[in-house]
Amino acid sequence: MVSTKKKVTNACLLHSGVKFLKENLRKLEDENEEHMPIGFEVALPSLIDIARKLKIEIPNDTPALKEIYARQKLKLTTIPMEVVHKVPTSLLYSLEGMADLEWEKLLKLQCKDGSFLFSPSSTAFALMNTKDEKCLQYLTNIVTKFNGGVPNVYPVDLFEHIWVVDRLQRLGISRYFESEIKDCVEYIYKYWTKNGICWAKNANVQDIDDTAMGFRVLRMHGYEITPDVFRQFEKDGQFVCFAGQSTQAVTGMFDLYRASQVLFPGEKILEDAKKFSYDYLKKKQLKNELLDKWIIAKDLPGEVGYAINIPWYASLPRLETRYYLEQYGGEDDVWIGKTLYRYYS
Repeated sequence: MVSTKKKVTNACLLHSGVKFLKENLRKLEDENEEHMPIGFEVALPSLIDIARKLKIEIPNDTPALKEIYARQKLKLTTIPMEVVHKVPTSLLYSLEGMADLEWEKLLKLQCKDGSFLFSPSSTAFALMNTKDEKCLQYLTNIVTKFNGGVPNVYPVDLFEHIWVVDRLQRLGISRYFESEIKDCVEYIYKYWTKNGICWAKNANVQDIDDTAMGFRVLRMHGYEITPDVFRQFEKDGQFVCFAGQSTQAVTGMFDLYRASQVLFPGEKILEDAKKFSYDYLKKKQLKNELLDKWIIAKDLPGEVGYAINIPWYASLPRLETRYYLEQYGGEDDVWIGKTLYRYYS
């Protein structure tokens, strides 16, 4: 009786899932590419391939699905599987569903906390395939911490410390939080590395957004740090979000532009970063394409417009704050990860 009921339940769930896909796949054609969840172009094709191997009928004639498969192919061309198994890359964040993974090699690329680039879903997929104790411990810890649920990425401690300092300063209220800001800056510096940082401490992959923001905060607070951290993000005159890849994002280039303005004479890498990021943002502005793949902000075009029209050395703090008070979205801003989410205080 129980077995029969379970089979009926599974069949109903399968029918509902396939129905949902058929009804919604075509909607992808109208979606803005910049606002798709992180790693979507890798995870969706992989999961669909698994479904087809299980004899589940999934439509394959939609232009949107073909486009996503093309993006997956491009990403896996940029980061070949032999590289995925050898050195830490951003694909560690999107392992779920990927085929032909050599887990013995991948387990050597785990973060210190047992996760795969702080992604619960990627780590859960690794646990399913390896029964690794460190994966289990990471997942157990966060499920316990969040009372049975998990965020799409955890931890994000460096991101939180950096953005708190930046927002308090731009809102013009940092003078009320001097001791808290001091603690945050010391925390950022404690986990700063010669290759930069990502959103969490002890990471084996770095990104240009957190590195640029961290660099700016540390240099503005008197820390002596070298701009050489940006060299790994530059190739043939272009700067990218992750080393070894070929893509940019508006906020990543915006924060790189802001960081490049606190340069000292002779720091050529920052001069190059400033020119590239300015040109990139200006082109996006002229095409009305100031959308970002990491955040849906209240007035990102306004923030970028102010920055490229009024260089940091010519900007007055109170004037900048006046503009930013109107641009700041706060709790209404939507952050883009593997899900869309908001930060609440």
